[in-house]
Amino acid sequence: MDKNISIDHKLIEYIFSHTSNLHPIQKELIKYNESLGHINRLQISILQANFLQFLIKSRKINKCLEVGTFTGYSTLTMALSLNKNGKIHTIDKDKEKNIIAKSFFKKANVSKKIRTEVSNGNDALTKLIKNKNKYDLILIDADKENYINYFNKSLKLLKKNGLLIVDNVLWKGEVTNDNAKDKLTQKIKNFNLYVKKSKIKKYILPIGDGFYICWK
Repeated sequence: MDKNISIDHKLIEYIFSHTSNLHPIQKELIKYNESLGHINRLQISILQANFLQFLIKSRKINKCLEVGTFTGYSTLTMALSLNKNGKIHTIDKDKEKNIIAKSFFKKANVSKKIRTEVSNGNDALTKLIKNKNKYDLILIDADKENYINYFNKSLKLLKKNGLLIVDNVLWKGEVTNDNAKDKLTQKIKNFNLYVKKSKIKKYILPIGDGFYICWK
């Protein structure tokens, strides 16, 4: 059996105390999301966000695509890591949350790096494919019912050696629960099996709710 440690809040604080500090607007956005109650779960974990920053900086990623903006924490985090010419195109159908996200982008002075689109994810991706767009990094964190569609379309938008990252693939551990019968758990299980059978290189990183990291 592989050796792993349990990551609790105290250990997370220790990790942060020995690494780079969060940007003040990141902290403000985290606090805002906490005030939203149960839907705060739609934000990626801080550890996941820090990992995205590491990828962007270490691989010198310049062009990102995101499906699922919510209030913009992951978008903001990536934008803060990009160089001055870096760009992020983020897509979400929630107009109200988009307005909130843009307010935080403005506070952090990263609005010029971010293009927000209020649209259906499938329609937006189809349009990007038609226009022959390509991206260094694509993050999928939206409605689970469409994960397979988003995955297939994103592959067409991914540059060679680019990274395609999908969130929530461990689904709070429910993917190993044989008795779980709810619709969303089955969707995640089906998606994971679909990716497993695909020819793309892949790895599941067990941080947050699970990142499926794929590359060509």
